Amino acid sequence: MKQTATGDIPSVRTRSCSVLVPAPDFSSYQLYMFSGSTGWDAVYVLDMYVLSIPAFVWKKIHPKNYPNEWGIVDMACTLTRHD
Repeated sequence: MKQTATGDIPSVRTRSCSVLVPAPDFSSYQLYMFSGSTGWDAVYVLDMYVLSIPAFVWKKIHPKNYPNEWGIVDMACTLTRHD
């Protein structure tokens, strides 16, 4: 099955990290995807995207306090608190 998404769709990524955050009633989810490499060309990127599920709409989030030329790969993401 193939799912179609809309919005600010990110480039293909490898070596990124993601965290899935449920709504309090588990009726929806937010998938946070952070940085990574853009695939075979190995360009490292520093950005964040959020995918709303079940709407399947991507939104680009702009991280603060990082120079634009930095890229981050092979990191771990952890959900530390969710209220």
